[in-house]
Amino acid sequence: MRLQSQPIPHPENDLSNLTLDRIEHELQLMNVNLAEANDIAMLLAFSSMPADLDDVSRKAMRRLRDSMMERVKTRAEI
Repeated sequence: MRLQSQPIPHPENDLSNLTLDRIEHELQLMNVNLAEANDIAMLLAFSSMPADLDDVSRKAMRRLRDSMMERVKTRAEI
């Protein structure tokens, strides 16, 4: 006859739905904050374009900058 071990319950695995919802909410806020920080860093990096950029790269950087500005405006509800 084999003995089967029972899993040992750990208190950290016994989280309520409310706790999990709060954790999820905090993670979503962190994600938004990281996205905003990334957009700000990218806008600072693109504040002045190098003079030696070709036209295609210049247009791509302008589109990226415009896209980030739109996201910033949307989040700021401007």
